Amino acid sequence: MKRLKILFLTRDRSQQMEKSSFYLAEEMKKQCDLMLWTEDGHISKILAQIPHKPDFIFLNDFLDPKLCPRILGLNEISIPKGMIFHDISYQIQRRKNYINKEKIDFIFAHYRDAFMKWYPELAHRFIWLPHHVNTEIYRDFQLPKSINWLMMGAILRHIYPLRVIMLNTMKDQPGFVYHPHPGYNVVQKVNQGSLVGDEYAKEINRSKMFLTCNSIYEYTLMKYFEVLGCNTLLLAPATKETEDLGIIDGVHFVAVNRLNFMEKAQYYLTHETERIAIAQTGYEMVRTYHSSEARVRQLLSNITKLLSLRN
Repeated sequence: MKRLKILFLTRDRSQQMEKSSFYLAEEMKKQCDLMLWTEDGHISKILAQIPHKPDFIFLNDFLDPKLCPRILGLNEISIPKGMIFHDISYQIQRRKNYINKEKIDFIFAHYRDAFMKWYPELAHRFIWLPHHVNTEIYRDFQLPKSINWLMMGAILRHIYPLRVIMLNTMKDQPGFVYHPHPGYNVVQKVNQGSLVGDEYAKEINRSKMFLTCNSIYEYTLMKYFEVLGCNTLLLAPATKETEDLGIIDGVHFVAVNRLNFMEKAQYYLTHETERIAIAQTGYEMVRTYHSSEARVRQLLSNITKLLSLRN
């Protein structure tokens, strides 16, 4: 099979705290002929400057200038185009307008069920691109499990109400640790003492259990994959989407809600054998099916199929 030639229009994310786009691009370099473009410009001028005519143009969203450069003229070219939608709850109508105006052929989004709810008229253009983990960062460091329960990240009542309840309930429990979100910024500017990159992954690996939620939107958030990738027992809500991703309650993680999270947190603290077995199964599953390497294979397979249907 010939290697795809893909033009990825994205800002340089290598120094950002949140690096999923960077990890995706680094893996794409291994599996296809990837051309990166990070500056604002007109697509016709960009195409004239790159070494090959791309089979596919891939945009890293369009709303956030930290994610994607401002590209003009996309509606003037016939090369198939796809775009990642990151925060699909943000400016929904503006997103719909942009897709139609710029004639974007396909939309890649992390959250299937929410996308179908908010963008039903674009369902025929949707390709599911769930989150993934760089297994060189998110791995089992085999650190002593010195933390009973860990929470990390934003605590916003209007977005993460279950996290607020979890934190307020667990904060006085011996062995519970909470770290606030470091902020979406370049690594050099995150709050002093914040855990990012390897240190973030190591802190997860030190914990026996990690409590989190999937927000009011019921997203299968990146934390699901990060925690599983560090061989720590995940306690979080379950949905049909998590199940369809192969993340199964009682096998790979433990499903919880506002009524039972405390009971299950205490149960798995004292039932070590069960806790270790579920965490290990989840760890192996995420490394097999949800690594950045596996996700890029799926992405390129999908793009290949899309291109074959157009020919």
